[in-house]
Amino acid sequence: MRAVSACAVALVLAAAARPAPLVAALQAFVLTSSPDSFADLQAHVGAVAVVYPTYWECAVPGGSVLGAPAPALDAYAVSHAIAELPRFTCQDGATVHRILTDRVVRARTLARLLTLAAGSGYAGLNLDLENDGARDRRSFSSFAAALAAGLHAERRRLAVDVVGVQREDPRHATYLYDDRALVAVADTVFVMAWGVHWERSAPGPDAPLSYVRAVARRLAALPHARRFVIGVPLYGLDWPGRGGRAQPATALQYSGVAALASAVGAVPARDPGSGEMTFDYARRGVVHHVWFTDARAVAQRIAIAHRYGLGAGVWRLGEEDQALWGAPGV
Repeated sequence: MRAVSACAVALVLAAAARPAPLVAALQAFVLTSSPDSFADLQAHVGAVAVVYPTYWECAVPGGSVLGAPAPALDAYAVSHAIAELPRFTCQDGATVHRILTDRVVRARTLARLLTLAAGSGYAGLNLDLENDGARDRRSFSSFAAALAAGLHAERRRLAVDVVGVQREDPRHATYLYDDRALVAVADTVFVMAWGVHWERSAPGPDAPLSYVRAVARRLAALPHARRFVIGVPLYGLDWPGRGGRAQPATALQYSGVAALASAVGAVPARDPGSGEMTFDYARRGVVHHVWFTDARAVAQRIAIAHRYGLGAGVWRLGEEDQALWGAPGV
């Protein structure tokens, strides 16, 4: 008889013990270092079914799990029947590699995450590992499978965060994420459908409509497509000059963008190609380029997710155009 790998066993156990699916409603990250994020949840609690509070992160370079929960948020989630899956994030690529491939660190991290997920009435855990690379694709998938198996055995859920791509490319760092394998074991795969332009890139839209449609179309064609959630960014970016490594952009909340536009006398306009808002202004002889999502832009991306039978989520509560909450379909 052919030997069965540990990864295959974990896949079977994760599938067999899977708890009931989450409600198909808006999912949202809550940045616990910013009080406005929890306040925003309280203001719009009826529109949010799942929250991912940013509780835990990795120590660099050792990989130990650091952080602490917010008891007030935990109690609020329980009292309002919100599914709470706290996030564990590690965004240092070398440390992610160590967590995934060093046997001792891997086992220690899995055990610690399972212990943390067992507390305070949590619905499960959100796993956010970034900036590693294609070399660890299989290790990432097997780590997620083992974590899912442990969580499912305790009737808890796993959400895995991945970068949204229009097509898989083994030459690119995003090949770390095997969407087909991850969605087979996780209850939710939260797809960060943004980052076409970023802090250290040239200025431009963060999540153009054409890109979001392509990402959604690809995911909808995969097995277990209803477990995918299209993530929508709520922030804006302000690039000085042409942007790039020498002059990185500054991230702004919608309220900050609105205040900035008013202060410099700019009138934001909708870019017809991307569907995002943009304006330029000058300060101390340097031209700045601002791109951001308003309520209409966010609602359009949520509508794309729903059109393809996918879930929708946002990063993060507290950053958004408050008109979003009156938009159709939100």
